[in-house]
Amino acid sequence: MIPRDPLGLQRQLAGLATLEAAVRTALRILQLTYPAVTRPQCDDEVFETTTARMLAELCNDLLVALDDHRAHVAPRLKSLQHADQTGWPF
Repeated sequence: MIPRDPLGLQRQLAGLATLEAAVRTALRILQLTYPAVTRPQCDDEVFETTTARMLAELCNDLLVALDDHRAHVAPRLKSLQHADQTGWPF
C-alpha cells in the first residue's frame, strides 16, 4: 500500500532505497568473490559457484522488482502537495 501522507511515503522510499543499496552491495560482493558468476555457465562448474550464480540471479530479480515498484510509486510522489517533502531523508 502506498501511504497517503508525504512523511509516510518518504519513509517507505527511504526503506526501499536502503534495501536496494544492500542488494547491490551483496551482488557486487558475490561478483568479486565468485568472478565466474559473471561468465557463462560451464558444465563442470563447482556447486558452490552454481549456488552463487543462483543467488546473483535472485539479487538481479529483486533489483528489477524494486525498479518496477519505484516506477509505480513515482506518479504518487509527483502528486504530493508539498514537493519539498519528497527529498531523500539522508
